[in-house]
Amino acid sequence: MTIGELLKKERMEKGLTQKQFADGIVSTSYYSKVEKNEHRITAEDLIAVLEHNNIPLWSFFKELSLKGNFQHKYKINLEAEVMDAYYHSDSKRLEEIIQDLNNSNEPDKKDDLLIVEGWLESLKEDDEEPNIEVREALKDRVFNIPNLNKEKLTLFCNFMDFYDLDSNIAIAKNAINKFIGSNETEIQEVLLAMIANLLCLSIKENNYSYVDYLVTTSEKLPLKPQFFLYKDMIYFYKHLSSYHFNHKNEDLDNCHIIITNVKLVGMKEYGTELEQFLNKHI
Repeated sequence: MTIGELLKKERMEKGLTQKQFADGIVSTSYYSKVEKNEHRITAEDLIAVLEHNNIPLWSFFKELSLKGNFQHKYKINLEAEVMDAYYHSDSKRLEEIIQDLNNSNEPDKKDDLLIVEGWLESLKEDDEEPNIEVREALKDRVFNIPNLNKEKLTLFCNFMDFYDLDSNIAIAKNAINKFIGSNETEIQEVLLAMIANLLCLSIKENNYSYVDYLVTTSEKLPLKPQFFLYKDMIYFYKHLSSYHFNHKNEDLDNCHIIITNVKLVGMKEYGTELEQFLNKHI
């Protein structure tokens, strides 16, 4: 049972309309999609809905945990498999995962399929034909999340390739202004990933207007072990950008050191992609 299904069960038992159940917290149209598992509800809004309807938090989450334990493990395993395929640039494996999902009986596989198809799109080279339907669906999904929260920021960060640079910068600045002072590790990690992606896109489009701003912003975020790859990527793009203006071999040497480190830790395909990116943009 999903959160949406359990909310619907609680609402029906109380004999309330969707408007009464979510009154003043989220719009009726948005809440309707939560019950249908077409939208996710934030933790803050979920708690507010439960409190508004006098539903004890502990009993709701206990029931959700008992009924959703298997589903939760499935989601974790799926995400781990997808990310492993992505970081190894394994398009074939992503296609196999999509096929497995199509053949499965998972209740919300449509949502999972869209995400996996998005990662597959992200691996496409510039000369490969894009799947416009998938890209637009992901952009719509980001747009339909009402507030700039962690879920929306993560989804945007993962699929920034599908937006133009100006739109990316506008959304990113909004996110940075809102979250730069956060002490939450997951938020900090997403911000660093977003900055790394923006630097990559800026170099691709030969637009270096925001490089200093992005690098300076990244330096305001702490260095934690789980952030190491993102910090590494940011400094790769920083040195590559510097080489664009100064043509110092020191910058190229630093880029090659970072590529070597990425390959040494086992991400050989990703390191090769960085190497190709470097050669293309020097």
